[in-house]
Amino acid sequence: MADFHQQGPITTLHRLTEGANTQALSFVSQPSVGSGVALVLPCLISELEGSALPEIIRQVSSLRWLGRVIIGVDGANADSFKAAQALFASLPQQTTVIWNDSEKMVSFDQNIGLSAGTGKGRNLWRCFGAAASYQDIHTIVVHDADISTYESSFVARLAHPIVDDQMGFDFVKGFYPRFDHQGLNGRVTRLLVGPLLDSLASSHPSHPGIRYLQSFRYPLAGEFAARASLTSSITIPEHWGVDISLLAKVHSLGVRVAQTDLTDRYDHKHQILSPDDPESGLHRMARDIISTLVSISGRENIEGPDFDARLDHALLSHRSNAISNAIPINSDAENSAAKLFAELVRETQTPLPPNLPSWKQLSTEFPNCIQELMSAVESQSISDGATDTSP
Repeated sequence: MADFHQQGPITTLHRLTEGANTQALSFVSQPSVGSGVALVLPCLISELEGSALPEIIRQVSSLRWLGRVIIGVDGANADSFKAAQALFASLPQQTTVIWNDSEKMVSFDQNIGLSAGTGKGRNLWRCFGAAASYQDIHTIVVHDADISTYESSFVARLAHPIVDDQMGFDFVKGFYPRFDHQGLNGRVTRLLVGPLLDSLASSHPSHPGIRYLQSFRYPLAGEFAARASLTSSITIPEHWGVDISLLAKVHSLGVRVAQTDLTDRYDHKHQILSPDDPESGLHRMARDIISTLVSISGRENIEGPDFDARLDHALLSHRSNAISNAIPINSDAENSAAKLFAELVRETQTPLPPNLPSWKQLSTEFPNCIQELMSAVESQSISDGATDTSP
């Protein structure tokens, strides 16, 4: 059940009534409003093989008010990108599909002085660059492409607080509970980010960045919305701490921020823990998140015993929450994750790669960069003139 509790420097928007989603949809579906909203969908080509992405596309197709869909595709070759084109051709909205691994994209990066790279951060960065080329787009909604419990209402819930001048927010983050028939999910959020923020806050109780991050109920959520002017003004991280880093970047600009309740239950593709491989799975993600949070806090290290105490409390709290809701308790998985996180916070933190430049900043050095990006995303009709795709 929703509550109306507010805590910290951001605003929490709850679903207090059954009509909350209808209210959001009613407002954004006005032609003068929804036509200026674009949905950005970063995805991996492998997600075409699952059931989540096709269902997301089916539901997004019902959002006739939505102005544009911008899709960044990672990991595709020429043949698999054609399969992606075929799937996205069913969308009725104006649709831009970016082939991130094409030769023209590689050449574009080289021409502006970027080294080769891939991942969600660079995918988002290219999509934001494409969005900047459309003068009619004022609001950008982002969500992941592997959501197995997807609801098309997510788009309106995220956009509404920005496009409605009665609220007038600049950035909106989604939140939700994560669980399934096997138990509670979201271990990185529950057993790492939460205890680590609490530990850092105990050492710096007045640190504005830490207090701000503690206000988010699900800081690692991939669902958010922002004004287009904001997405073209922020630098984009390329590491696995991208979601936390984006929150910090937004905070540094002093804009109005809210979080909105999206659904009663959310789930997506699960990453493996990978305790023996620091370069993959939740292991890699946790390392980058720890480095990100340590950097934000300005500390050189973390108090291991203090983190352990807060982690033990989190384990007990979430175990009790599961019991009270008759949700299974996966003690082995919980304990394995906790053991790894406790080890990682004691490691010397690895330097994070530099952020990708903002499109506003890049346009100062390369005035035609957005036009050149869109030139790489060659216009090629594949569905009744609605869709632009890369080569």
